[in-house]
Amino acid sequence: MAAGRAVLAYLKKHKLVQAADSGKDQTIAAVLQRELSTLLELKAVGDVRGIGLLRGVEFVSDRGTKRPFDPQMNFASRVAAAALKRGLLVYPTQGCVDGVGGDHLLIAPPAVITPEQISWAVGQLADAIGEAAVDAG
Repeated sequence: MAAGRAVLAYLKKHKLVQAADSGKDQTIAAVLQRELSTLLELKAVGDVRGIGLLRGVEFVSDRGTKRPFDPQMNFASRVAAAALKRGLLVYPTQGCVDGVGGDHLLIAPPAVITPEQISWAVGQLADAIGEAAVDAG
């Protein structure tokens, strides 16, 4: 129980629960939300959504129709591999549209992440998406 009490005290002292509140403008979760929204400028990004520090980036082959990439392409895994080469770990997933098609990434940084680290990570992710899109043809 002492370990659990120590964790709770740390969370309270460092306001880590409040940090994950993306509804409050100055929290780290709000910073993450704002930074990730810049990815919507990329042709292969169909949506960025989530809550707090749990965010998803959805990929589409056609932004107008929101048509997903061909499942055989495994676009999310291509992005994840390109991100890993840059030192960024993300969680690729497929099947978010119909159980087979649809690619997205989950992003879930720790509550102690800094704004500078978020900017770096989003920059690396943008580059990884660009690389995967070029490889996808």
